[in-house]
Amino acid sequence: MTFDRFFKACASRSSLRCLALTVGALVITASVTRFDASQSAPGADVKSVAAGLHGLSLHDQCTGDYPPQPDTCLHQQLLERSVSVGGKTGVVHDVTLRVQGIFEPTIIEGGETPYADHPYYKVGGTIRARDWSAWHIDVSNPRQTYWLNHYPKVSHTIYKEDFEATIPMAAQASVIVRVVDGNDRQIDNAEPGRPDRLQIIKGLADTPLAGQMLRLDVIRVTAR
Repeated sequence: MTFDRFFKACASRSSLRCLALTVGALVITASVTRFDASQSAPGADVKSVAAGLHGLSLHDQCTGDYPPQPDTCLHQQLLERSVSVGGKTGVVHDVTLRVQGIFEPTIIEGGETPYADHPYYKVGGTIRARDWSAWHIDVSNPRQTYWLNHYPKVSHTIYKEDFEATIPMAAQASVIVRVVDGNDRQIDNAEPGRPDRLQIIKGLADTPLAGQMLRLDVIRVTAR
């Protein structure tokens, strides 16, 4: 119905009824006006290129107690998930991820820290503190490793991280999200009585989880 026909029809009805219909029509019109096809593009990119990374989570659970160090627990020494990047062959995409983690520290030797305000995120380099959990993302093309929990020193501390990082990923590349540890113990987030423990990642759990954990969300995908 056009607005001319709408208002002619409205004139034959009660004033209150007409007012309600007019307001409803204006709200619908405003909603349509605000819609922009470009707003849906990131969602489409997520589905077609980086769907496997959107909402991906890893939970390094406790598998048992370790009495000599009660704020730690036993765990698996390797946990990983692998996904494939979509898109047209030959195209490299800049994938911006929101990284949320509850981690113990490790030390990465070498590499670069591209974000001054997030020095715990490191590109390239190798593990120096091999007896501490190293959380990272491996991309096969362009080949690189992105470390998520690099700190100047190791300690029995749980750090909560929440930051964005942009990682280049070629179409059909393999992406492995992994945590590896040189020993069978990890710092336990569920140990009570410490100021750095009992932390939560919203969207992953409503109550504190034991062990350590990671959640990734895709913010945007841009083809180079």
